[in-house]
Amino acid sequence: MNIPPPLKVDEKYRDLLHAIESREDIPEQWRDTPIESLIMSQNFGWPIQSSGKPEVLIATCIEFRYALPIPRMYAYVIRRASGRVIGSEFSVGYTLVHGVKYLVIIGHNDCGMSKVIDRAPLVVDAFVEQGWERDAAKDYVDKQISRHAIDDELTALREEYLRLRTVFRKLVIAPLFVCLHDSKLYVPKWILEGDLEPHLGDKVPSEIIRKLP
Repeated sequence: MNIPPPLKVDEKYRDLLHAIESREDIPEQWRDTPIESLIMSQNFGWPIQSSGKPEVLIATCIEFRYALPIPRMYAYVIRRASGRVIGSEFSVGYTLVHGVKYLVIIGHNDCGMSKVIDRAPLVVDAFVEQGWERDAAKDYVDKQISRHAIDDELTALREEYLRLRTVFRKLVIAPLFVCLHDSKLYVPKWILEGDLEPHLGDKVPSEIIRKLP
């Protein structure tokens, strides 16, 4: 199994993430919420007390090297390639009906979607092996790669955070980054700097909704 090095020694991420080494390192607006419970469970092994009424939706990658440390009846979960919610907005809306107030989006280092363009021919071959015509498989893979491929994991997390803020304006959205070496959660420094919080009204423009996949 290919496990990348700890984020603290990886120059790509080292100066871009804020380590959570105590409760005081959690942004104040996330304390006493299910977001804090998730962080304390994952970073410090604290047990999560489930009320049986999920208030949080967690969106993360399909990555097999990362397991969510959550009990039953605590959270809704969406796992998709690259961890982005694009195309799953209806699923988010469904969870709102059931009381969800918080959305956690979790990126991670060494994401396969940052390398998927190079591996596209192998994905096409995999569909052909399943009985697809090669031309149809290639067209499908090209279309999906345009939605899922990312250049950089932290940049993709930031872009998805900003996009979701425009679509779901009353959800508390927390972008986090997990280290695959030890499963510790980090906070991107750009969220702490506060310069990425959009100044939005209550209404989502119709043109934004029409552009959703």
